[in-house]
Amino acid sequence: MPKLTVNGIEVEVPQGATVLQACEAAGFEVPRFCYHERLSIAGNCRMCLVEIAPGPPKPQASCAMPAADNQVVTTNSPKVKRRGKG
Repeated sequence: MPKLTVNGIEVEVPQGATVLQACEAAGFEVPRFCYHERLSIAGNCRMCLVEIAPGPPKPQASCAMPAADNQVVTTNSPKVKRRGKG
């Protein structure tokens, strides 16, 4: 079970969970439009952007990113807020 940190809160999620699901397990609501647990992941709407370290320098769609050990996820950084405004 991967352990990761979301906005400073450590959370452990089942293997195969997404970063979006880890954020929810930590108590943070991430906006989304195209994601549903029972549908295949599309990641088209880009509403669920978060910063992930280690990872790419730009925000990533949390619905399409698998949760992994030692990830540090930020849902409320200025970069994420700016990208979410369009």
